[in-house]
Amino acid sequence: MKNLYLVAISLLLFSCQQQRVEVQHDKAKTISIIKTNLEAQKLAWNAGDIPTFMEHYWKSDSMAFMSKTGVRYGWQETLDAYKAGYPTQKEMGTLEFEVKKLDILSVDAAYMLGSWNLERDTLDVGGHFSLIWKKVDGQWVIVTDHTS
Repeated sequence: MKNLYLVAISLLLFSCQQQRVEVQHDKAKTISIIKTNLEAQKLAWNAGDIPTFMEHYWKSDSMAFMSKTGVRYGWQETLDAYKAGYPTQKEMGTLEFEVKKLDILSVDAAYMLGSWNLERDTLDVGGHFSLIWKKVDGQWVIVTDHTS
């Protein structure tokens, strides 16, 4: 009976440890996916392709983009604003991101802090951003973007 009790406790502890390893693995995979998505955004921007850049945003009227001009809601509205603000590839410049922090908050939510820089012929600009990423329909997308 004592041996059966020890076996049961051992199995319980092993299964708890196994779940923790799987969660850590999932976090590492999630971090990799999100960073890959951010890199894809950078490449699309630097190719002058704003629609592809926007593919990593949530295609919803509830998506929020906040900047010094205020809060804008909606994927289409954000796409239109990017197109109006950056009508040519020359004005888009070359984008670089630096991720300062990426926290996986849950199995379907993450928080990212970073900086951005646009190198242009005329005037370089840059700032900071905070992004809330959410897993929607199996894809990690930006649901809230605060860029300054």
